[in-house]
Amino acid sequence: MTPVCTIRHSPLLAGVDAALAQRMAIAMTEESWPLGAQIMGPHDSVERFRIIVSGRVKIVSSNSHSGRELTLWLLGAGDGFDIVSLLDGKPHAVSAWALTPVHSVAAPQSAWAEWMQHSAALELALHRYVGGKLRELTALATDLAVHDTVTRLSHLLLRHFDGSRPNLLRDLPQSELAAMIGSVRVVLSRALTHLREAGVVGLRRGAIDSVDLKRLLAHAETEAAHRAPRTTGAPGERRS
Repeated sequence: MTPVCTIRHSPLLAGVDAALAQRMAIAMTEESWPLGAQIMGPHDSVERFRIIVSGRVKIVSSNSHSGRELTLWLLGAGDGFDIVSLLDGKPHAVSAWALTPVHSVAAPQSAWAEWMQHSAALELALHRYVGGKLRELTALATDLAVHDTVTRLSHLLLRHFDGSRPNLLRDLPQSELAAMIGSVRVVLSRALTHLREAGVVGLRRGAIDSVDLKRLLAHAETEAAHRAPRTTGAPGERRS
């Protein structure tokens, strides 16, 4: 898919007229990044806004002392970054890394601000996109706060293997999956083994190759039932 086609089909430009999308595409610079490259850091998050044409990018928050990382978002073709800095003009304490070779297009944030000022459709599309990313972040925060590793992994798989969008998880190493659910590789490996033995996932060279969604849903419901607190007596009666 060409950069122009990617831009036209990106949720960031939903509803934007073809003429403006064409002008935006012409004004953008094409970029290529190898596997493992750091595409953006906190200090240059306010410089340019990028849309991915092909490849996968992770947006990471990290602890400089412990080295621990949490992947906030996994992005694919049509996604943009850094949307937070684009909207408030301030540096964002995250970094963007290429999980595969990445092809992107970019324009200065000043150009995006001008486009937004003259296009209500673009501004609305960007705010809707932000809403979707906030919902993903809310789901991640809830998982980290109240669910165990197997449940967090199950939720991650359900979001990415449901067929409603391109699967960005396929063939990712376990260390990357662990960073997406706030865990570490050894713990993630045990959770994957648990799901494989339950017939939920198929593994190839340690990476997830397939997911049985029906079994995953049934397994998640069973696990939730086992973890639910058991009550006896009438509602409101104190248990000993």
